[in-house]
Amino acid sequence: SNECTNNCLYCAFRHDNKDLERRTLTLDELREQVLILEDMGHKRLLLESGEDLSKVPIDYVVKAIETIYATKSNLDTIRRVNVNVAATTVENYQALRAAGIGTYQLFQETYHRETYAQVHCAGKKRDFDWRLNGMDRAMQACIDDVGIGPLFGLADWRFELLGLMMHIQHLEKEFGVGCHTIS
Repeated sequence: SNECTNNCLYCAFRHDNKDLERRTLTLDELREQVLILEDMGHKRLLLESGEDLSKVPIDYVVKAIETIYATKSNLDTIRRVNVNVAATTVENYQALRAAGIGTYQLFQETYHRETYAQVHCAGKKRDFDWRLNGMDRAMQACIDDVGIGPLFGLADWRFELLGLMMHIQHLEKEFGVGCHTIS
């Protein structure tokens, strides 16, 4: 889904982008797309969504994951569904874990608070701390395969790199494991 209530200046999904046709795939449409990907030989899939919980609640994401895993082509199946959805609650992370996700990705975009406020003009994503602590909540829900990263170019790359390393250090100290991927 590209439905989103946030207004992030760098993102084409942003709420104020009126040129974008908004859609959320039905489960049948998703199944068709998965068959195409399987027939192409793909075995891993990244499920990504904008943030509009009224149109794409966690229940839809869980059903989408279940649909992907249940869809079998003549050639192969998707064996791992990685997920990139908005920061959420421990309970919602537990639902994602129960659905069998692979890596959970959540990008901070920038660790620089002033820049973060400038580029996140509206929506839940505007809350820097909610976003930053999303990985803590994911790990509290026993998701230990996570991907993080800044969007280089928003703030000084040296600051971002330091923030990224400190984020990883925090996760390792608090949960005994850092991130699986850095993007």
